[in-house]
Amino acid sequence: MINQCLAIAPNAISRSHMLSLLSRVCAAAFLFAAGASLASAEPAGKHEFEFINVADSTQGFTNFEPFPAINNKSAVAFVATRSDTGQGVFRSRGGKVTTIASEQDGLESFDIAPAINARGVVAFSSRTSSGSSAIFTGDGRSRKLIADSKTNGLFRIGMGSPAINDAGTVAFSSVLSENGRPAGASIFTGKGGDLSTVLNTSASDFVSFGNVAINDAEKIVFSGERSDGSLGIFTVRRAPKTIVDTHARPEFIGFGDPVINNGGTIADVAFLIADGLNNGLEIISGKAGAIVSRTDPSGPAFANAEHPSINNHGAVAFYAFPNLDPNEPTGIFLEVSGGNSLIPVIRPGDALFGSTVSAVDLGRFALNDRFEAVFQYALTDGRTGIAIAAFHGEKEDDQAK
Repeated sequence: MINQCLAIAPNAISRSHMLSLLSRVCAAAFLFAAGASLASAEPAGKHEFEFINVADSTQGFTNFEPFPAINNKSAVAFVATRSDTGQGVFRSRGGKVTTIASEQDGLESFDIAPAINARGVVAFSSRTSSGSSAIFTGDGRSRKLIADSKTNGLFRIGMGSPAINDAGTVAFSSVLSENGRPAGASIFTGKGGDLSTVLNTSASDFVSFGNVAINDAEKIVFSGERSDGSLGIFTVRRAPKTIVDTHARPEFIGFGDPVINNGGTIADVAFLIADGLNNGLEIISGKAGAIVSRTDPSGPAFANAEHPSINNHGAVAFYAFPNLDPNEPTGIFLEVSGGNSLIPVIRPGDALFGSTVSAVDLGRFALNDRFEAVFQYALTDGRTGIAIAAFHGEKEDDQAK
């Protein structure tokens, strides 16, 4: 089984992305192998959530990407392939699906993680007809170029996923290009026109940046590596500030791509190490000097997880999945108390839309202030799609299993 999983990894994928991909493919294989036990599981929190279908494969869509985004008006941005447009980025609002951009616009290879602001403006990245990588914003009527790898001197395969705030400011990180080779990295913001450099490796002690997020106060959160080899989560508006790093927390071996709410509270996944080995993870949130775990250290150990989402109430949602043991916790979880009382939202084996869930996923911009979490799903009857789980209560009796 493991050898079959290893065989699918292309050489072009970075080590971290390859390990994540392998973990998820292997996890899927083990989950299906354990289908009988999963199918008998009771749907967790069935009285607490309302599930609303956004788009699915019966409507001409296929190949839904795993990280849809949602705003506070319940508008959803997602990437999929549609029979009449090819691959594209779409927005669902009030039951109407609008094409933001597609292959018919001369774009291709859309990034899996769009972002959407309160006005319904979607930020996304794709490959252009000239072969460059570019970041755009669009609202279904017009489209604005934010950055282009050729025009802006960025390394094409080193551009990060965009984030957007309610004022329309887009933030992203990118490796820089010099004579076609990687040459340092920067964090940028832009609204169209010239980019503003927020932070770069040539004028700081950072050597690399992960993906970023931006709040309405234009504070940016990012994961980064310093020249001394330490890893951490940082914020920057005028000058970088350390939120948490591997110096202060040596039990952490690394971090995912963080998010930030309008109050300046960050959330991320922190990977643990013990005796030189990967020892699971914690979902964390907080500010500098006040980081708390949103997963219970005494509870079931999470083996792997996507980067969490956070809303302006401080609630977090995340998708966890097993590495090799199908008994490790899997599914989407919500924490609303500010502590570590996890509420299972939906997991493989749960009932959904007249069928049974075989897989789910959730990205960084997936939880809004109405406690609605947007996620990708696959069902055992072959349907796939995007749905919203709306949380209607604060009962937290169901713990992660």
